[in-house]
Amino acid sequence: MNFYLVLNLVSVLFPLIFSFHPRIAFNKEWRFVFPAIGITACIYIVWDILVTAHGHWSFNPIYAGDSVLGGLPLGEVLFFFCIPYACLFVYGIFRKFLKEKNFSIPSFVLWGMAVIFLLAGLLNRYRGYTMLAFLSCAAFLGLALTVKPSLLQSSHTWAYFLFSFLAFLVVNGILTGFPVVLYNPNAILGYRIITIPVEDFFYNFSFLGFNLFLYRWLAER
Repeated sequence: MNFYLVLNLVSVLFPLIFSFHPRIAFNKEWRFVFPAIGITACIYIVWDILVTAHGHWSFNPIYAGDSVLGGLPLGEVLFFFCIPYACLFVYGIFRKFLKEKNFSIPSFVLWGMAVIFLLAGLLNRYRGYTMLAFLSCAAFLGLALTVKPSLLQSSHTWAYFLFSFLAFLVVNGILTGFPVVLYNPNAILGYRIITIPVEDFFYNFSFLGFNLFLYRWLAER
């Protein structure tokens, strides 16, 4: 059974169906959502192909099936489209039904986080996945702070990240628990939360962060 493929389809099924609900009407945002997801997916799929070839991680064919693109199984490719769509759909619900608040986080705090991520990446340059996960977070924060700093001051943004991380614990917990994804111990720190390598949390933050940034940037242009 291609468990990875099924997990992706289940994750996106209800968000797609309810996108047409008249009170939500998320389908009207597709002209911004799909380009944002597509651009981000292209970058992360190239990353995925390169690091899979380099041995940072691999996929268990029992649960993921055979590779279809540069060593990636179909479920892994669809992950870059299905998961961000589901998360952006929930973000759209937050914007529709939750009053937005401004957190007024000092910019030097956020820039400080970006610098910490940058240094953490450079200090872990011999652990491939660790390095790239930290550097991607630094890149996301740097881009958002430079181009659209208001994004990081919005309660909707942090609600989006909170929801995403809760869903991530379930989905990635399943992927690493079976396991569907196998990690090279030389490419990671070795610390896990339940079965999930800590690097996955930073990867998730940057990946979904770039999707959100591009969606809002395109929508407001």
